[in-house]
Amino acid sequence: MMKWELSECYDFNGRIVRYGMRGVGPALVMVHGTPWSSFNLRHLIGALSKDFCVYYYDLLGYGQSDKSPGDVSLGIQNQVLEQLLKHWGLKNPTIIGHDFGGTTVLRAHLINGCNFNKIVLIDPVAISPWGSPFFQHVKIHEAAFSGVPDYIHEAIVRAYVKTAAFKPIDARTLDMIVSPWIQADGKAAFYRQIAQANSSYTDEVQPVLRKN
Repeated sequence: MMKWELSECYDFNGRIVRYGMRGVGPALVMVHGTPWSSFNLRHLIGALSKDFCVYYYDLLGYGQSDKSPGDVSLGIQNQVLEQLLKHWGLKNPTIIGHDFGGTTVLRAHLINGCNFNKIVLIDPVAISPWGSPFFQHVKIHEAAFSGVPDYIHEAIVRAYVKTAAFKPIDARTLDMIVSPWIQADGKAAFYRQIAQANSSYTDEVQPVLRKN
């Protein structure tokens, strides 16, 4: 079984965010999306670390970061990113954001005033309306979903992850992607991050996007 360990941690208002660094060179930050973790960016991290010092982390409520009850919405992820940039001492790094990570990057830049040398967005959630029928259903019935038996929950997560893949995912990789969500604190966290997904956080920056 492949391993993916984030050895460093940052205390964000009493909640631990796990991160890692790899390579030597200009700073480059990578921000993953949902329902993923930095594990999903491992190939890019490995390749880019040949030319950059790559900083990567698991969003609050995801992967190896704190998954206890609390705010894990897009409204707080940009604050986490801003604080991490300060913690790392990065003032103008290149940054890559995927999916919700792209939204987090945009919000950090447009709302928090974080400066970046270059911004690369991969399929960002940036323009309303967005959110699958599954997202909308979980928002209404979060408690019901978080209370399903573990084996049903795991089946839901595996099926959900597979819908995002262009090619079939091999068994080892799928196990690693699903793993954080089927641990003791993972089930509630999985439905929590979906239930807190709200287009108001993209609506907030859409008018500013037109000016940039």
